[in-house]
Amino acid sequence: LVDLNHSFQLITLILMSAFATSFAARRERHERELMQLRSVATAAQEVVLKPLPQRVGSLRIASVYLAAESEAQIGGDLYAAARTERGIRIVIGDVRGKGLEAVGDAALLLGAFRGAAHRQADLPALMSFLEGTVSSDLDDPAALDATAEDRGESFITAAALDIPDDEPVLHLINCGHPPPLLLRGDRVRPLAVRHPAPPLGLTEFVATELSEETFAF
Repeated sequence: LVDLNHSFQLITLILMSAFATSFAARRERHERELMQLRSVATAAQEVVLKPLPQRVGSLRIASVYLAAESEAQIGGDLYAAARTERGIRIVIGDVRGKGLEAVGDAALLLGAFRGAAHRQADLPALMSFLEGTVSSDLDDPAALDATAEDRGESFITAAALDIPDDEPVLHLINCGHPPPLLLRGDRVRPLAVRHPAPPLGLTEFVATELSEETFAF
């Protein structure tokens, strides 16, 4: 009976050791995979969201990207700045949704902004171009396979600013995005436009009128 009891204890010890070893190996493998995913996400973020220069023309810029979760290093948030002949243009936005699809939509809008910011004469023309880019992407064959409800839920909120070199003002068009905040001393002033436009990608469902508003800067 004693030998049988010792045998059961030995078997139990062996099984527990095997389980602990297997669990530790799986945990280590999971941690390695998570680290690889974070490295890929960080690399993708640096490609899509290129670091902003510390100075563009007469404007000094600082930026930081804070993910909602530590595992999610990239999503549908976007921002960019471009130098033009008359000043600086800035766009900030957020793609509805998450994951690779949101990253793709963010990359599409950022590419369109970087390519057109120098060519479009005024801010409404630039935002019209971005609206057309987003809407045409939603109308591609892959998007047409989605239901009308899914297509109606695909959009990008965005705010674009023109900061001219020769005036202490900024021009703003807001397409459904939270208003930018102007910090002056210890005061914070939301730059809330009187006539915000709907988010980009909703022209099929909502009439869009793009008009810029001017604020002291």
